[in-house]
Amino acid sequence: MRDETEIESWSAQGPVTELSDEHCWQLLDAESFGRLAIDHQGRPDLFPIDFHVDARTIVFRTAEGNTKVRDLQANPYVALEADERSATTAKSVVLRGRAEIVTDDDEIARLDRVPLPPWIPSRPYTYVRITPASVRGRSFVHHLRVDRGA
Repeated sequence: MRDETEIESWSAQGPVTELSDEHCWQLLDAESFGRLAIDHQGRPDLFPIDFHVDARTIVFRTAEGNTKVRDLQANPYVALEADERSATTAKSVVLRGRAEIVTDDDEIARLDRVPLPPWIPSRPYTYVRITPASVRGRSFVHHLRVDRGA
């Protein structure tokens, strides 16, 4: 486990700090909304999703046979980004990995009980599990902008 270490440069928002793996997973566990990046017909596309951390994997559900499902079957490599913001800081975690459609009936029954909001009544759900290849997070400190006059 690595501690939070300052990245060599500063961003326009202020100092940037690399988050430890544990801190990244804590942020992912505390959040439930993120953006899923997938390959859609050879071009990147983003989808807002609600997700759940399940034993250091990410699980989300979607409607059966929709665009995300078709695209994930064609190319399972994805990225997920989730944020935490306050008035003084912002944290961002990007998880890259491989997505798989969950097909085991017992696993689907278990996932039916995880805390995911039913935004769209689209049963039966298709559950997708993302197994991470990498997880990286950064924290940014906001600084007040100085009005230089016009």
